[in-house]
Amino acid sequence: MKNSLKRMTTYTYKNIEIQDENMVNKWFKPKIDRELLLELKKRKDLPGWINTISYFSLLIISGYIAFLSWNTWWAIPCFFVYGTVYSFSNARWHEYGHRAVFKSRKLNDFFYEISSFIAFFEPNSWRWSHTHHHSRTIHLSVDYEIQVPRPPSLLDLFLWDMFGIKRVYFELKKIILHSVGLITPIAKDCVPEKIISRMIWTSRIYIAMLLVTIFSAFYLNSFLPIMFILTPQLYGSPLLQLTTMLQHGGLKANSWDHRENTRTLYMNRIFGWLLYMNMNYHIEHHIYPTVPFYNLPKLHKLIKSQLPRPNESFISGLIEMIPAIIKQSKDKNYYIPKLDLV
Repeated sequence: MKNSLKRMTTYTYKNIEIQDENMVNKWFKPKIDRELLLELKKRKDLPGWINTISYFSLLIISGYIAFLSWNTWWAIPCFFVYGTVYSFSNARWHEYGHRAVFKSRKLNDFFYEISSFIAFFEPNSWRWSHTHHHSRTIHLSVDYEIQVPRPPSLLDLFLWDMFGIKRVYFELKKIILHSVGLITPIAKDCVPEKIISRMIWTSRIYIAMLLVTIFSAFYLNSFLPIMFILTPQLYGSPLLQLTTMLQHGGLKANSWDHRENTRTLYMNRIFGWLLYMNMNYHIEHHIYPTVPFYNLPKLHKLIKSQLPRPNESFISGLIEMIPAIIKQSKDKNYYIPKLDLV
């Protein structure tokens, strides 16, 4: 399988998207004016800076309030809010990774590195596994980012995954292996050989930063470094996990139509724009991954008549998805027929 995948796929590090004509041509593409699409693909610095500054300001403010609440009962809700904001660095990791936030490649990469550490994703391996995800979305055994497998384990999804335990465990294991030069099978399949050395050294830097954080906790005789850096991806994870599950959960596997395997839903601006960077417009993002997040609502308006009807809210998405996942745990071939809603 590995060799056949490598034969039919060519990667380009400069544009992180997989350039494979056979695969690209298989996917459904809606009808849209070419000039309009090119305009939507243009990157603008101002909306990127507004979102970036707003998010990191919220992270700092929520962190400061959590710090003030330490040693009081208020610490429980305050750290939960901080952890939730911290966890949504996942959306930043994703968008900066697509280099679709700023005009400058270097600026996108700078914030990608920062967001990757916050989200606890080794940046080199994940940049390339994400190209697999876009070219083979929910194609079983070759999409390495399937959050809801077939059949799903309800215990894993709604306990271990809900608090990020399983993801953090496997990411830490991968980083440790890579730091000593033992390359995981997924990385061997995804990551170009010229990037392997960088991935190994980045993994070593991550291990060093984790050890410094733990040492700081002992040196300061305080659990705060652990609470602020190491564990937010655990205690602040539930809302993020539910939100990312909605991207593809309960939908069809092994389809070449993003309308069947991806979900778009409406969210309020604070949740959708500030925290999630408009990734609720997820069908649109998968069809045109080079369109910046701030233009996805415009893209949605132009092509929505050709897409399934969006879920009206986060809650309505959960009401649709959770029963479907439960059914898939008993029948792996079950899925929500989204094309019936076009």
